[in-house]
Amino acid sequence: MVSYKVIFLGLSVIGPEEESRLLLGLQKKFNLTLGRAESLLQRVPIVVKKGITKEEAERYVRAFEEIGGRVRVEEEIPLNLKMTQEFEPAPRPEPKPESQTTFTPKTEPERKPSTGAMVICPQCGFEQPETNECVKCGIIISKYVQFQEMARSVEGQVREVSKDEYVPWESGEGFIKAFFQTVKGSLFSPISFFKKISFGEGYWSPLIYGLITGIIGNGFSIFWFWLFMARFIPLDRFPFQYGLSILQVIIPLPFQQALAIFIGSGILHLCLMIVRGNHHGYKTTFRAVSYSYSAYLFGIIPFIGLFVGGIYTLILTVIGVREGHGISTGKAILAVLLPVIVVFILIFVAIVLVMMFFGSMGFWGGVRT
Repeated sequence: MVSYKVIFLGLSVIGPEEESRLLLGLQKKFNLTLGRAESLLQRVPIVVKKGITKEEAERYVRAFEEIGGRVRVEEEIPLNLKMTQEFEPAPRPEPKPESQTTFTPKTEPERKPSTGAMVICPQCGFEQPETNECVKCGIIISKYVQFQEMARSVEGQVREVSKDEYVPWESGEGFIKAFFQTVKGSLFSPISFFKKISFGEGYWSPLIYGLITGIIGNGFSIFWFWLFMARFIPLDRFPFQYGLSILQVIIPLPFQQALAIFIGSGILHLCLMIVRGNHHGYKTTFRAVSYSYSAYLFGIIPFIGLFVGGIYTLILTVIGVREGHGISTGKAILAVLLPVIVVFILIFVAIVLVMMFFGSMGFWGGVRT
């Protein structure tokens, strides 16, 4: 069976920001310390995994590309460094006269007779008398073996990339299965779930997920409100067709949800920049907001579902930006609640200004005589 090895080549794009992103990604995705991650980056090219199938190698390629790394997959040549004392050189043929000599191209270097130990090159497999430099491919055998040993030491620190590294919604599973796994993970295991969002790519998948959950949850909330109104208020008292008005609310719901996700992500990301919690860019904030919309599914519960879902959405958003950007809980809460705080401050200031205005007009001083 053919096996493959994954060779880490370093940064895909050279730059200080890309290097910081790669180091952070190596720590989080492969469970390395900062020192190990820096050591791995300084020793490229280096083999980080070997003896794996092509599918496993492709998962490693995706994992490194997501954090800004560059790798190469090669078919593995097993390291077979053997020594033998049983080499018996073939007798050297008698030289022919110059006129009878015919030229024959060599396919490999001539093996020199030796009664000493033999070595097989770990790179090309050529057997030759014991030496430190291969006469066929030119590598320094001792350095090659040293690199192999270093790769093995790092390999023990690298855990294999699996489907668990990705958000289920983006793992390529079936639609229904991926949807319910994502709902389950985001609602009941939010900390481990939101740790994965910063490594995903793109906006389309999380947006679609946020739209589906938001439409289902808010659609049910509107439906329950409609039933409540129809129960206690006779429909014939309304000057318009009540059923038609419900459709007018539900039809634009997808556009309203998409707008809410984009605007909400933009405002939240601005707040993260203010509190210095923007570590992985707008994409991570957008993904955190989109997947936090799982909580709106509580709207399926009559009447109290919308309130519970709204509160839990805020909680999931806090967890999402904290785990996605790798910031403290305090910064995450401040960033999420900052718009609410600003609104309350503006309302308070407006009330004070209105009271001062009416006070200056004499409304609070009684009737003038």
